[in-house]
Amino acid sequence: MVINNGLNCVRFTANRIISNLIRRNKSYYVTTPIFYVNSTPHIGHLYTATLADASCRWQRLRTGSDDVRLVTGTDEHGLKVMQAAQGGKVEPKEFCDRISQKFSKLFDDFDVKYYDFVRTTDSRHAAAVRELWKRIDDNGYIYKGSYEGWYCTSDETFLTDIQVDAKQRISLESGNPVEWMHECNYMFQLTHFIPQIKEWLLTTGGPIHPPHYRDEVFRILDQLHDLSVSRSSTRVPWGIPVPGDDTQTVYVWMDALCNYLTAAGFPDDEYREMWPADVHVIGVDILKFHAVYWPAMLLAAGLPLPGKIVVHSHWLYDGHKMSKSRGNVVDPLDAGVRFTTHGLKYFLLRQSHLETNCNYIDRRVEEVINGDLANVMGNTLNRAVAKGLNPDRRYPEFDVDLYNDDDAFSVDDRELVALVRGLPQRVERHASDFKYQDAIFHIMDATRKANLLIHRNALWRLDKTDGKKLKILNSKMYCVFESLRVAAILLQPFCPLVAERALDKLAIPHDQRGWEDAVANFLPLDGTRDALSGTVLPTSKSVLFKALPSQGSSKGVEKQATATKKREKRHAV
Repeated sequence: MVINNGLNCVRFTANRIISNLIRRNKSYYVTTPIFYVNSTPHIGHLYTATLADASCRWQRLRTGSDDVRLVTGTDEHGLKVMQAAQGGKVEPKEFCDRISQKFSKLFDDFDVKYYDFVRTTDSRHAAAVRELWKRIDDNGYIYKGSYEGWYCTSDETFLTDIQVDAKQRISLESGNPVEWMHECNYMFQLTHFIPQIKEWLLTTGGPIHPPHYRDEVFRILDQLHDLSVSRSSTRVPWGIPVPGDDTQTVYVWMDALCNYLTAAGFPDDEYREMWPADVHVIGVDILKFHAVYWPAMLLAAGLPLPGKIVVHSHWLYDGHKMSKSRGNVVDPLDAGVRFTTHGLKYFLLRQSHLETNCNYIDRRVEEVINGDLANVMGNTLNRAVAKGLNPDRRYPEFDVDLYNDDDAFSVDDRELVALVRGLPQRVERHASDFKYQDAIFHIMDATRKANLLIHRNALWRLDKTDGKKLKILNSKMYCVFESLRVAAILLQPFCPLVAERALDKLAIPHDQRGWEDAVANFLPLDGTRDALSGTVLPTSKSVLFKALPSQGSSKGVEKQATATKKREKRHAV
């Protein structure tokens, strides 16, 4: 039964209301795309996972809730995977097992805290795909038809004439080869849902982020045809059979997109505890599938739509697109050996912008990591806890009367205090908008200015035998400590290991590292004594972040050689 447009709009509105009601009492659910196993992981995969991981960690910090779930996984069906397995002279499942394990290991090594890792070859996933197909079919949106047109196996996508260079037989979107095909398949009434998708795109706040990608989605909607959602099993046998018709396999993108429901527990009732997803993090190259195909399928099945689709651009290598032919594809495991896993993740967040392509240069990675983690954060912390400035090795006391004394505290000193007091709100504004590079900038800016306070006041020269000067020293060092404490708490979603080490060195209890603890800063200015003052600091001499050796140094060359040996060993297995 096909429902008319008017009723569909009503159902769409109802879906949105239901979605909002569910969202109040459900887990915060973030996804990456499931990654295609035709090749090994590269830096782009790690970047996507790092963005999603930071989103989850920020949500935990901001809300204080641990009911936050990140889902990732691997996309293992389709002609491209079958061909890659044949090239490796192994069965498709064995090939998928090998590559999928490399993705899970990558995320484990880089401390990406995922709740579930979905594989499309899992039996639970096949059950979810069959149920999704059944609901769409029962609602009358799948019909038997004939597809004739362009298909790109590399991208696993159907293309219209205006998306193809017919003479060169390549996709204008990706540059990959295309072929003309004619098949009798099952078709999905994709065009039927254009009005509802447009309405969804225009809702307050908008589901597409950054918003400028919405224009691209509208352009795609204006070029749509109904979608073939199956392939002949003689042509693509490596896939999930269409329910009730094993002569056809489910289109790989319908199969892959359903993973988001699989992880939620669909079709069992428990899926409502997670669904709808709050955030899908994706690369711009798969925007069409997530912002057009996926919402249409969900609407056809009568399921709520996701909250946000966060779209990011790509990483270039020294200004050039990464490709195997150029030999400039960055292996994240090698880079993790050279720059540390937590350092590399920090760089990806610190230097990226969702709206524009980002540039990866080894020298720049080293400069950013050393500049921020070793120099700004590390040096400021080392100076703060050193006996020269903190002879009692305690969290300092703060004297409000001295703070209000123009002879003791300068305008610049007070500006630092004001900066830190407002830091949580500035970081929240950017982090809640997925602008992690701006959030990190403000964290490092406050830390840098805390270090400047030490230098500007030449605190090491103050006479510690003079009672008033000792109070000035302690009060100004309290400003430095509070700057570091607040900065480290706010850094936790973006560089958790360094943030944890900093908080340990400052003797901050584990139950005082939350959002409210960051907001409650410089308590004496609010008339409350700070219970941290007087706390004895730990005696550990460990380094917050050991500076990376420059590429030309002997240590740098040695580290690169180690990474190369590890890569060769992995590829030999």
